[in-house]
Amino acid sequence: MKKISLLFFAFFWFLTAIYAQKEDTRTLLTIGDEKITVSQFLYVFDKNNGRAGVDDTTSMSDYLDLFINFRLKVKEAEELGMDTLKSFQTELAGYRSQLAQPYLVDKDVNEVLLKEGYERSQYNIRASHIMKRIPENMDDDDSLAKAAYNSLLEIRKRALKGEDFGALAREHSDDPSARDRAADRNYPARKGNGGDLGYFTAFYMVYPFENAAYNTPVGEISMPIRSKYGYHLVKVTDKIEALGTIHVAHILVNNNPEVDGKAKINEIRNEILNNSITFEQAAMKYSDDRGSAEKGGELNWFEVSRMVPDFIKGISEIDTIGGISEPVETEYGWHLIKLLDLRKIPPYEEYLPELKNKVAKDSRSNKSREVAIERFKKEYKFKEYPKALQEFYTVVDSAILEKNWKATAASGLTKPLFVLNKKKFTQKQFATFVEANQRSVSKGTLKYMVHNLYNQWVNNMVLDEKSNNLEKEDFNFRMLMNEYHDGILLFNISDEKIWSKAINDTTGLSEFLSKNQSNYMWKPRVDAEIYRVKNDSIAQLVRNYLNAGMPLDSVIRLTNSSSSLNVGFERGKYEEGDNSIIDKAVKKVGVQQIENGDKLIFLVRINKILEAGSKELSEARGLITADYQNYLHDEWIKSLREKYSVTLNQKVFDSLEK
Repeated sequence: MKKISLLFFAFFWFLTAIYAQKEDTRTLLTIGDEKITVSQFLYVFDKNNGRAGVDDTTSMSDYLDLFINFRLKVKEAEELGMDTLKSFQTELAGYRSQLAQPYLVDKDVNEVLLKEGYERSQYNIRASHIMKRIPENMDDDDSLAKAAYNSLLEIRKRALKGEDFGALAREHSDDPSARDRAADRNYPARKGNGGDLGYFTAFYMVYPFENAAYNTPVGEISMPIRSKYGYHLVKVTDKIEALGTIHVAHILVNNNPEVDGKAKINEIRNEILNNSITFEQAAMKYSDDRGSAEKGGELNWFEVSRMVPDFIKGISEIDTIGGISEPVETEYGWHLIKLLDLRKIPPYEEYLPELKNKVAKDSRSNKSREVAIERFKKEYKFKEYPKALQEFYTVVDSAILEKNWKATAASGLTKPLFVLNKKKFTQKQFATFVEANQRSVSKGTLKYMVHNLYNQWVNNMVLDEKSNNLEKEDFNFRMLMNEYHDGILLFNISDEKIWSKAINDTTGLSEFLSKNQSNYMWKPRVDAEIYRVKNDSIAQLVRNYLNAGMPLDSVIRLTNSSSSLNVGFERGKYEEGDNSIIDKAVKKVGVQQIENGDKLIFLVRINKILEAGSKELSEARGLITADYQNYLHDEWIKSLREKYSVTLNQKVFDSLEK
């Protein structure tokens, strides 16, 4: 996948601590005409070693060779002009915008928001709401806003007196999902939710709404609160502990037109509940997820977002650890789920990287942003000229309400509105911003709209000035941007020279296989079928069918006519070590029974003995492609070493090792 994960947010504060020391600008390496400093090398070395101050001479020496190869690839990408492509520049600019965010907020305010978010993340809230929509750019004292607020006060009184909140939502809410919708040519009929938003947790709703939900006791209704959508009444109906991370085992019956999956999973469940078999034994015996079946159905730990919703819903309805779900249908088939454990949200310090990322993307970050802006204003000696702003108000008319105001209306205004970092920002520049950012509204005062736009413009300019100076002012940010710059180039050129080439170069793959055929050989194999049978009587029946030469599909159809649990199967070509049942079988054509403990009975029909031989490209394409990629990489590095001169300042490097 082309996108580079923004894991650096999780590492941000650690890196800041590492590079608080003075930058070392001594030249360590020269590759072609590019000089690389000590600090540039140590930044990458420390990061890849996972900690600062690694005192390991061998490690640093070994890493130097890897670093040189990395720089050679980036150098080649730059020589090919990959860094001048618009696609590259757009992608890097997108990453820069995200990476700059932690530098544009106030850390102390952010800490308060992080702790609040953590506490709220311990719970899921279920809430309903009634909304009155008003324009976002409208004063609370506007007549329309007052009417909406007072309307919700009256509705709240009715609800507190006992009227059904859901019925009130269907009647009065401006949220269309509250009401039933009849079917039309574009949409099927839909039952309204009566304002019920279901369960959610911190960072799921807009921040003002979240505040109301978490600050309102269960069963009570908030006072009207305002969000960007309008005013809301919020009724909290439930509050439960968050599920966190989940550990389960499952039994899967695949979707199959020849098998009634629901009937089969119910039979399995009944056997378990009747204590005829344990869940783990049933998983080993019946589950079509063979990857987990051998472990008694156990899956790795996962979070709710990692599984399909129906699977998660089934888990949420299990009452106790060790409990077993009702049959659950998903797109994969039918499941029985056993809840093994729940792991709640980790301690604060462990969860902090994820919290930081969530806060940065949420409107609550505006709080820390606002404090940071005031600090940046002082840093860059911000000075305003209020009279010039008052003068600007006189050239704005009602056209702005319809998004029709033109900057030419302020063509005679040229005075500065403020100065920032010795740069003047004028009335003319603001007029251009207003024209580009005005929005159509049905209500509101002109002065309110202009003042809102002015504050947005000032804040944007302050943050832009800080952001534009980050590389110059902060070594860590400069290195981080270099890392993304180089990482994108490295991916692009590696894809062109190695990955995609190896996948698409069928001729090259065939030649590589021909020269290295001895590395791609089949061991002796058997072409076989494996039958998992329920008991001895079923085993005898299956044996009779197999000895009579009956094909697999007929065996399954006849044997499972009374119960889909009687026999399961798999078939394939197996080397030694591929399958534990085949490994126990005598390697000769025919039918044989394999005992495997845990009351499991297996019948094996070996159809053919396959001698050792060469693998075709189609039979091992993945492995051969991977090896071919390694070959292409090694050849590429040789050519780059010949193309570009590499000079190490040995004296400087020796000082680092010491």
